Amino acid sequence: MNKFSRLMIWIVSLIGIAQSVWLVGLVIPIDYLSPVVTQTIQTDTPWMMIGAAIVSAVVALVSLMMLIMAIFAPRKADQLRFESPHGRLSISKSAVEKILQNRIMTQNNVNHVTVKLRLRTRNRVVRVSVNAVDKLNQDLVKLGEEIQNNVVDEIQQLMDVEVKKVRVKVTPFEASSRREKASRPRVV
Repeated sequence: MNKFSRLMIWIVSLIGIAQSVWLVGLVIPIDYLSPVVTQTIQTDTPWMMIGAAIVSAVVALVSLMMLIMAIFAPRKADQLRFESPHGRLSISKSAVEKILQNRIMTQNNVNHVTVKLRLRTRNRVVRVSVNAVDKLNQDLVKLGEEIQNNVVDEIQQLMDVEVKKVRVKVTPFEASSRREKASRPRVV
């Protein structure tokens, strides 16, 4: 989770918790809370008090869960930073995706390759999703395993981080909406 999303969740959850406390103090007469909240008319109607308590409890639970999620959610990153006594190195996620895309296209005879990386900064773990279209009518299971091995090797070589999961989806040429066969010489 990036910093802006985390900040927005913090703000919304704190507002939600404050709103639920305000609603309870507004409707249900509580000794110390009600005079502080506001000078307003409170009711003694039981269904109104129960309804306000239920709405307030739901809002408070959702806000509390959002706050816990903002605190404990793992951070995602757009780049991975390495630090050593000799200096710092940052590797961009988009650069790694482009390198993986080119390697898959050149080594596996596939077209329309899309690669998506998910980097976790805390434990330096990478998850990769690959979509490709087979252009030579190969065995798709074997091709998927080759792509998976190429991705793991390339990430180990580039970033030296653990690859947690590689998900490969290879579409056969006949089922693809993007029809582009392997490049063959044109005879005129």
